Amino acid sequence: MEKVIHLFIAAILLNTLPAFGYQKINIAISSAPNNLIPFYSTDANSQNINRLVHMSLIDFNKKMKFECKACLNFKQKMIGAKQVVSFELRKDLFFSDGTAVSSQDVSRSWQYFAKNKSINSTFMSAFEAIEKIVIHSPYKFDIIYSHFSLENISNLGLLKIIKIPKADLSLLAPTDLLGCGDYSFQSVSPLEIIISPRNKSKPHLVFKVVKDETTLALKLINREIDLSIASMSPRKINWLKKKADLLKVWDIPSSNYIFMGLNHKRDIFKNIKTRKAISLLIPRKDILEYKLKNTALLSNGMFSPAFEEMYSPRPIEGHDIQSARRLLFEAGFRKNAKGFLVKDAKEVVLDWKVSNNKSSIEIVEVIQNALEKEGFKINVTVQEWGTYMNSFKGGRFDVVVGQWIGFNGPDMMKYVFHSKSLPSQAGNRTHYSNPEFDRLIDLATFEIDAQKRIEYYKKAEAVVNEDYAYIHLWHPNVIWIASHCLSDVDLDPSGVFYPLSNITKKAEGVCAKK
Repeated sequence: MEKVIHLFIAAILLNTLPAFGYQKINIAISSAPNNLIPFYSTDANSQNINRLVHMSLIDFNKKMKFECKACLNFKQKMIGAKQVVSFELRKDLFFSDGTAVSSQDVSRSWQYFAKNKSINSTFMSAFEAIEKIVIHSPYKFDIIYSHFSLENISNLGLLKIIKIPKADLSLLAPTDLLGCGDYSFQSVSPLEIIISPRNKSKPHLVFKVVKDETTLALKLINREIDLSIASMSPRKINWLKKKADLLKVWDIPSSNYIFMGLNHKRDIFKNIKTRKAISLLIPRKDILEYKLKNTALLSNGMFSPAFEEMYSPRPIEGHDIQSARRLLFEAGFRKNAKGFLVKDAKEVVLDWKVSNNKSSIEIVEVIQNALEKEGFKINVTVQEWGTYMNSFKGGRFDVVVGQWIGFNGPDMMKYVFHSKSLPSQAGNRTHYSNPEFDRLIDLATFEIDAQKRIEYYKKAEAVVNEDYAYIHLWHPNVIWIASHCLSDVDLDPSGVFYPLSNITKKAEGVCAKK
């Protein structure tokens, strides 16, 4: 009888746990994090989960500007050639073992990331410019850099404030590291990661890896998943939008940028008229409506509206076949008896590389069809992801549709377009070269005055836009799909997971109903 009573009490407690805040939100992600140890986290899911567990001094806000996370404020100044950044820490930060976070912990974390050979962090080079950290008090310190660079501040987003109780630093697991974020790791397995809130009134976050989008759609409808932040095709998203009685879709334009890249080493692409003609032949609005199902924002440049300082509301390139034909004629193209474009007595044959992603292939097919109608002969090679990335990074293509993700400022233009930033180690994979762009971007890189620096960046961006260095396509939306039980959903254009810490859930089990 006593055993029955104990079981009855246990059942009551389990059923009433949500009332005491022990709720969970099941969140679908497309792929497993590669490494949840911050010293080696290079993929988006790893970094974003770690943002919730391990706090950094600063990170980017929704306007793609620096803001304090672990600090109250920070100030920059130059002392000779050295850049000095002064920080004041928050006094309400504690590690998951209850100990307060101090300036010494920041200095020790820098040593872990930048100096410790047993750890051998992937991000050692990001902190090479730090000469030392000078501690003034438990909550005030200076980071001294050997020289000024925009990357000095942005790289601090990688520097998580960490405490490691164990002595052996060569073999670490995610649960060995104590963080000062809003969550801590409860369990980590290949297909499920659970993080527990420091504030016990908030739900646990359970990240479940669901790779197949059809399976994911069914799990959403069957209420096995509360929230999907996974990648899904526009077709599947559009289908789920029709399930309005069960689900709600949130979306905003992201900071990511999708473009068409033309290899500037090819003679036919050296003429700006050819590049502009190809841009005019792309039916962007039709692609947006019929293929993307309005899950993106057409692009007029590298920077989406998320970049408050850099975005300008310029017109979107139109679809103008007649103007494109005129430009191709002026560039020296003619059609042969077969209807193919010829230049310098040679048929124009383009090598177009694409990954084996179904949505990517469909987009390429639409643009390919539009170009072939005007006489371009195109050989499309579909490659598995690793092979495709090797081709892309190595600049081994004539045409490619690529995407830049995760960049957080205009300094990305130097990586992408500077004539010295060549593949395969750097980002100028189309081999673009313009001395005026190089001059402006170099001025911006070393300009200490923030307003002057932005002016240089805008002039540099105008150069690449007018030069059709890339052909702008669109900015894909950040899309989260959830049950109606979730509230306080507020997306970030960079796709980071910070908004998850504010989401609330009405009830377990039946909350997917309206």
